[in-house]
Amino acid sequence: MPPHLFARWGDFRDRMAAAKHLALVLDFDGTLVPIRRRPTQARLAGGTRRVLERLARRPRLTVFLVSGRMLADLRCRAGVSGAGFGGLHGWEKEGGNRKPAELRRAFRALKRLLDTRLAGLRGIEIEDKGWALTVHYRGASRDTASRMQAILGETLDSFHEPVRVLEGKKVWEVLPRENRGKGSAVRSLVRRMPPGTLTVYLGDDTSDEAAFAALRSAVTVCVGAGSEPTRAHYRLRGPAEVRRFLERLDGEIA
Repeated sequence: MPPHLFARWGDFRDRMAAAKHLALVLDFDGTLVPIRRRPTQARLAGGTRRVLERLARRPRLTVFLVSGRMLADLRCRAGVSGAGFGGLHGWEKEGGNRKPAELRRAFRALKRLLDTRLAGLRGIEIEDKGWALTVHYRGASRDTASRMQAILGETLDSFHEPVRVLEGKKVWEVLPRENRGKGSAVRSLVRRMPPGTLTVYLGDDTSDEAAFAALRSAVTVCVGAGSEPTRAHYRLRGPAEVRRFLERLDGEIA
């Protein structure tokens, strides 16, 4: 279990003071907002949004949100003026990036197939993300979730497009093979930062572990009360403590 960030605040303050620039990179669900049973229920609290906007106005700091949500959905639900955004684990970028139309058609066909094969399983919800699918099972029983996982595996075995499957908290995400995840996305972001930048990354889920691994010299923070192994350097207990961290950062950064 990594140490609590507030217990090592002096170490963090020293690194922050020595840096010429800070890149604050945050996951959304489970990090800035509590996990909800339905993804459509998640909204960023006004107080959290305001402190993020204050931080984003600081010349010495860049704020970036990266999420498994689609870019348009993330931008709408977060609504943080001055921040940068990356959807589908950073693969969907602001300003647009070309994606083959046939890939979108293939994922639509996959969703129709899963809609049919998973029909009747209670507590299962399939979220269409255009170039990705997320199968949510937060409301399902253990037996139903096991049945869903077996059907998903059988369906993907016969799917003609190369995909990768990412397990998260009560979700399975089906992504294009070329979507290399948050680790690749944050490495690309860090390369664009000014020399002497300290990156601070906060995330709560399996997908964030790739970013933790990619950012060995950064300040990485695992959010959540669980005891699962993590590659992060520090921990915070949940979105409420993340907000306290942001407020504390806002009060100390020059």
